[in-house]
Amino acid sequence: MSLVAHSSFRTCFFCSHEATDKPISAAVGKGGANKKSDVKLVQAFLNSVPPDDGGPDLLLAEDGLIGPKTQAAIDKFQSEVLSRPDGRIDPHGPTIKALTKFICESEDVPAGRLGLDGRPGQAAGTPSTTPPKPQTGDQMVAEGKQILKDLERTLMMLRFKLLHQTPTTMAWLNKHFETAKVKVTSSDAAFLLKIVSAIHFQVSRANAFGAQGIDSIIMFDPKADPGVIAWTVRGGDKLSTKQFQIYVDKGVTIKAPGHTVFLGPIFTNQPAPVEKQWTVIHEMCHFVGPRDNTGIEINDNAYAFQGHFLGIGKWFKLHNAESIALMILEFAVGTAAIVATPRLKTFKGHFDQFPKVVNGEIVTG
Repeated sequence: MSLVAHSSFRTCFFCSHEATDKPISAAVGKGGANKKSDVKLVQAFLNSVPPDDGGPDLLLAEDGLIGPKTQAAIDKFQSEVLSRPDGRIDPHGPTIKALTKFICESEDVPAGRLGLDGRPGQAAGTPSTTPPKPQTGDQMVAEGKQILKDLERTLMMLRFKLLHQTPTTMAWLNKHFETAKVKVTSSDAAFLLKIVSAIHFQVSRANAFGAQGIDSIIMFDPKADPGVIAWTVRGGDKLSTKQFQIYVDKGVTIKAPGHTVFLGPIFTNQPAPVEKQWTVIHEMCHFVGPRDNTGIEINDNAYAFQGHFLGIGKWFKLHNAESIALMILEFAVGTAAIVATPRLKTFKGHFDQFPKVVNGEIVTG
């Protein structure tokens, strides 16, 4: 959806359709028709607004039901943008227009808002020839947490793409997951939506209230094996340092906080900023699993540096952390940054084909 021609807004970053300034069909909120599809869209829009700008303090369940939390979120947003809040969002009213201002590109929306432009590493240049000063563990953790903050908005937009399943989006998914002419189906896109939504849920919980609310989600492991950039502890549904996962690795019993990405000392040595984003996204893919009640488990069926990476079957790609991470990464930083990444130069011809991602949009030419 987008806004009408006379509007100062141009293209909506949640889908590739030309759209209207009437994204909902009937009123939502107090005294409204509260159609389920309209309520779900309003809930998604409200979840995209930072709390400081009138968004909900806690993410709403996007279930299409008007409950006290959704109504309170409408009231809060209206108190931020209207002089006389009425608790109802009308199709052509000022509230829905204020909401779409946070969703669509506009001169009124600062660069970087909702992950549109200006994200770190969005257009990565040639790595500096001067070796950077090694980061401390605290600096690596801070960078990892910033990556999560930037990632939250990207995941929200990607969820909309996967939900709408336009021909352009499906063609882009085929670039990532098609194998031996076995095309991506609507069910496959719905499966990917489930995965991206599960990752978005975990990232949003960690970023609650605009700050890193969960200390254990990104941590530093000074004793990581020399060749390990990062590793992940699955399990634990509270994202708390008090909830541990105990397992045995190479004969050694390890006790670590559940749902944690541990960054090794060589995290700082990756030759492009995009690669650090790639690492964090890859590890977040492993958060999806039985303990999230998704019934899905994402494994490492093949890494990008392995020769058979592009040749594994579609099912294995759909359950492969590397394949899913590269899809998310391309959407986050754009195709140009992907093909300029040193570790992906072998696959430049593959990722550089259309559809590409340019400025947050999937384009066919």
